[in-house]
Amino acid sequence: MKVKPIPNSLLGENITLVLPTATGFSETPIKNVRVELSDSLDSYGKTTVSSAAEITVWADRRRSTWADFPVGARVDFRGVRYTITQKKICYADGEPHHCKFTAKRIGDDGL
Repeated sequence: MKVKPIPNSLLGENITLVLPTATGFSETPIKNVRVELSDSLDSYGKTTVSSAAEITVWADRRRSTWADFPVGARVDFRGVRYTITQKKICYADGEPHHCKFTAKRIGDDGL
């Protein structure tokens, strides 16, 4: 059975993966991913996505820039920094097909 990659029409956002190194941090641009902003409740109980307190990201093995995306790593999306809290690699025919991870907002005040 041949499994198709995630369609390009669902991909198109870019993020930056930020990993610690011995001398500081490395930043790797990750292109062609899907990012969904979380729903959150404001103080009046209204559902909103404007706070973007959490994001869910899908990276396709063939059509996205592929990386490890370790839990605890940080990502930048639209100028906001997030920490990866959960990650799942989905396999097809014994090979990685795509990665899905969730990241929570930590702010944009640096590391």
